[in-house]
Amino acid sequence: MNLEKKQRILEQIRQEEIKLGRPIKLRRYLAEVNPNIAEAQATVSKLYREDNPLDAKTIAMVNLAAALVTRVPMCIRNNMQAALNAGVTHEEIGAVMAHAQFIAGTAVFSASLEGLETILQEQQA
Repeated sequence: MNLEKKQRILEQIRQEEIKLGRPIKLRRYLAEVNPNIAEAQATVSKLYREDNPLDAKTIAMVNLAAALVTRVPMCIRNNMQAALNAGVTHEEIGAVMAHAQFIAGTAVFSASLEGLETILQEQQA
């Protein structure tokens, strides 16, 4: 492993942490164990930011919805803060939360529908 590359990536993460005002624990850990993957993720992230027709507020709301549906507490906290920083209001965050809950609930219902249909068909037979 190239120690200079690892140190460069860790320094980039440190600068991002200063800008964000919070630690980036997952990326820092990944940079420690596999700097090449951390570097590739940073490159992809940069491409998403540069070549994106969505404004920062919309991106923040989409990211928050995805974090809510995946139910990862760290992602929810980070994306909620990012949404606030992007100008998303408390009311808009509440609306995103409601929509995410509705879609997640619908997905659970939809996924269970096939099993329910099977049970009902077996009972009717």
